Amino acid sequence: MKKVSDADKLFYFQKNFFTLDGLWMLETEKEVGWQTALKIDKNVWIKLMEIVFSRIKKYLNIKKNNLNDLVEILAFRWSVEGWSYSINQVSEFEVHVKINKCPYKEIMDRNPNRRNKIPLICKDMCIPFYEAILKEFNPKINLERNEFMGLGDRLCNFHFKQVNN
Repeated sequence: MKKVSDADKLFYFQKNFFTLDGLWMLETEKEVGWQTALKIDKNVWIKLMEIVFSRIKKYLNIKKNNLNDLVEILAFRWSVEGWSYSINQVSEFEVHVKINKCPYKEIMDRNPNRRNKIPLICKDMCIPFYEAILKEFNPKINLERNEFMGLGDRLCNFHFKQVNN
């Protein structure tokens, strides 16, 4: 019997994490309809990300909740999940992020029956999801977004600014 390596664990959990997310949404939607399923899914993801952020923060030994810490946590999460992005640190209190590849959108792009849901997921899930994360993490960090791959743009952008007061 093969000894399970860290690479084996990564393969297993990475593949099954995305599969679980998709199957959960499909089955919930069948049972309760799109709007209710989306509401439940958004609430689950917000709670999950509170836990994930806390665990990443502890894992990376981050002690504060400032903008640099937020970006470090997001970059860790996005890298682990397979996102493609670039970060431009304008100052200690301002950061621009461009997302070139979102694994969640890519998964939905591969399923012709779900492509019509991409704009809805982007608008009704991703946008409020990050707003909730920021409010919990540090309400002095503001987020402005005006480009969304799920709404037809070539990339997604995140413009973070931390208020100094």
